[in-house]
Amino acid sequence: MNNIESITSKIAEDAKVQAEQKIAEAQNEAQQILQDYQAQAQQILQQSQQQAQKEAAAIAERVESQSGLIHRNLMLQYKREVIEKAFQKALEQLCTQSADKQVSLLAKAAAKYLSGDAQVILNEKDKTSFGQKLVEEISAQLKSNNKNYTVSLSEKCGSMKGGMILAEGSIETNLSYEILVKNIRDELEGEVAKILTE
Repeated sequence: MNNIESITSKIAEDAKVQAEQKIAEAQNEAQQILQDYQAQAQQILQQSQQQAQKEAAAIAERVESQSGLIHRNLMLQYKREVIEKAFQKALEQLCTQSADKQVSLLAKAAAKYLSGDAQVILNEKDKTSFGQKLVEEISAQLKSNNKNYTVSLSEKCGSMKGGMILAEGSIETNLSYEILVKNIRDELEGEVAKILTE
């Protein structure tokens, strides 16, 4: 009985370690993807900042005769709108990249940390556009890394705007573009707000 408990305990511990490792690897890969697009996001934000400064100046002139409180509230509201537009634009640009660029990006992300057989979940448009090509590219990269995992295209479609979800058994790793942009936003929103107040 002690042997069974020992084996059960060992299996549970191994599964926990593997899950923690997979989560850490997924987070590292998501961070890498974020860094790849951070420069692009910065450019979009700089353009938005210039536009925001012009429009903010116009707003400031119109409300100059009013109280400082009204002016401050309008500026805060406008900054929120500009920030929202900038990150929405970043998401749009990610989603409208060429199929080849998306296949390359997503295959690289998947091949780095997959640790077993997996299904790739895409939205309906991307599944039709490049789903099979993505699966083939992931498989090729896994093979070149001596990882003999089976990767297939899921029959179900995700509701994300772009990117993918990788399903390894009951574990799903969300690499949707919405998540990537959200993570970039979490990192950069404070900086953007600071720039807009200068």
